[in-house]
Amino acid sequence: MYRKPDYSQLDIYDFILPFGGHLDKNNRWVILRNSIDWKVIDEVYEKNFDNQETGNEALPSDLAFGSLYIQRKLSLTDRELVEQISENPYMQYFIGFKEFTTEKPFDPSLLVTFRKRFTKEMMDEISEKMFLVEEEPSDDDDDRTPPGGGAGMPSDGGNPDGSETSNKGTLIIDASCAPADIAYPTDLELCDKARKWTETILDHYWEECGAADGNGNKPRTYRKTARRRFLNLNKRRRKSAKKIRAELRCQLNCIRRNLGYIGKYVELYGAGMLHGIEAERLLTIQRFERQQRYMLENKVHSVDDRIVSLSQPWVRPIVRGKSKAPTEFGAKISISVVEGYTFLDRISFDAYNEGDHDEFEAVVEKYHERFCYYPERILADKIYRSRKNRGLCKKHSIRLSGPKLGKPGKNHMEEMRQELKESGERNAVEGKFGNAKRKLGLGLIMAKLKETTENMISMDIFVLNMEHYMRTCNVLCCAILEILGTAPLTDRRKGIGLLILPA
Repeated sequence: MYRKPDYSQLDIYDFILPFGGHLDKNNRWVILRNSIDWKVIDEVYEKNFDNQETGNEALPSDLAFGSLYIQRKLSLTDRELVEQISENPYMQYFIGFKEFTTEKPFDPSLLVTFRKRFTKEMMDEISEKMFLVEEEPSDDDDDRTPPGGGAGMPSDGGNPDGSETSNKGTLIIDASCAPADIAYPTDLELCDKARKWTETILDHYWEECGAADGNGNKPRTYRKTARRRFLNLNKRRRKSAKKIRAELRCQLNCIRRNLGYIGKYVELYGAGMLHGIEAERLLTIQRFERQQRYMLENKVHSVDDRIVSLSQPWVRPIVRGKSKAPTEFGAKISISVVEGYTFLDRISFDAYNEGDHDEFEAVVEKYHERFCYYPERILADKIYRSRKNRGLCKKHSIRLSGPKLGKPGKNHMEEMRQELKESGERNAVEGKFGNAKRKLGLGLIMAKLKETTENMISMDIFVLNMEHYMRTCNVLCCAILEILGTAPLTDRRKGIGLLILPA
């Protein structure tokens, strides 16, 4: 059951402190609380609950969303986040508390549920509703403008006469990888982990059911011998390819033998007595054994949907070609930057070519879907400048950055100067990735589930947008102060970005 929270009581002068006094209105969490549109978040969060009358009452949306925001902003673990909130009155005010309390607001394990409730689609909806705000149409202007001076967005799909709207705005696009928190995968170490999991599952069956073949003997796994062989080779500094292949064959034979024993137990007693994590690992190990056997027999080092982590089998190798890490293991993301605001176009755990025509067209159409017109120009890397993509841009009257294909023309030097200028503008998207990976947690995703990984990535993008919004609002405040020479008043409902000017 979910009940809508009441936002009217959230004022710094109504918040009760144990030793009296009031909260500082210039504190960052107070300003941030007044800048976020919590009603939009509550409307999206409410979609998770079908039953509005009976059942346990769920925690409010501002507590769930605010806790996740603090965690990504400060790069805290689940347990540390709960401790920080219980010690900080400003954080408690930010997540919607009425008074300061030293009790823990919730159990740390509940954060997993919060992340599952804010899916990638829901986070996209929140971002678009908050940063693509529809203004009241005037007589001479019928545009929607994001807060802080974002790109305009008309409320309808064209002009009043039915003609198509002209292109507006600049679209900056790029892709990167959000690495997962997994050990660097080697075939030998993965085989050792898979073998130990099969031995654990066999031990569970033996304790619960006894022997499966009727002779009363426990299935032989030769685990000590297999472990000793693995350590003797893995501890060596240099390992020859011949010895690695021989040890891989031995480990895979042990895994196949153990899977055969497990198969007999499943036929007799079923898989229902296994723990959830054991059942998941069993399915993953069966796929993993087939993949490793195929690569070993065919003498290849790649296979479709290759498993590089038994705990996160959806993670795939992403070849980036960077000098520091040529191959990364995690989710690949594509983002668009428009007037400083970042929009998450795609999250995929499978490798894809961001410069492919279908991918490029999808990004352009998403821009049209958000703003109801195509961009005037697109700033992108060389991988996007294919003939098909150029043809698509020409069709929609979009100028794609970079020189023309073919032999340099008369205006070659001017085109090179233009490309140099636009490459500097394109650094904005690189800065977004840099801030998200260094200041936030995008550089190493600590989640263990696929859904929570998508939530962490989407929340990092939302934090970037809020920081840009706050900076833009501060610039706007300073400009108005300089013009008027007086202090403007702040509307608590809308935040510092919407100012009530004195008469």
